[in-house]
Amino acid sequence: MRGPAWYGRIVNCIMNILMCALLATYVLWTVQHVPGNESLPIFTPLSWFVSFIDSFFVGMFVGDWIPGFAWGQKLAGSLKLKGLPNYMVSVFVLCFVMVTSISFICTFISNVQTIGMNGVIASWTMVYPGLLGLGYVLQLCTLWLAFKAAASISGFDPAAAPAEGLQA
Repeated sequence: MRGPAWYGRIVNCIMNILMCALLATYVLWTVQHVPGNESLPIFTPLSWFVSFIDSFFVGMFVGDWIPGFAWGQKLAGSLKLKGLPNYMVSVFVLCFVMVTSISFICTFISNVQTIGMNGVIASWTMVYPGLLGLGYVLQLCTLWLAFKAAASISGFDPAAAPAEGLQA
């Protein structure tokens, strides 16, 4: 688990653990409190665990294959943002990609056979705005810590790496 190849995987893993715990908790809590669902066993330790595992594997796949943070950095760069505004835009794009992908795919997998596509869309749109807001705050506050942890664990720090294309 050393070197640049592991850096991104470690960041992805750390952030997915945090994001999926948040997503599982928020979705199950919200559905549990829909009128008529209060007495149903929706938010249980088993359902939380299943929701977490489901979303974690979806999140790891999405995080490995879709460069959301890099897209955010490109957008922030094209807007000529630096420092905190750059970070905020980059994190928002990452959050949008991750939360949208994870929440929709998991809602689809969990519900399409029982409530159909219209039910999937209705369920997803019920929880999506809250997930996006909470996910953004979580990622804004913790992504930089994941970067530091990944640099420490992998021994690779992209901030300290030499710039590509420059010759001495």
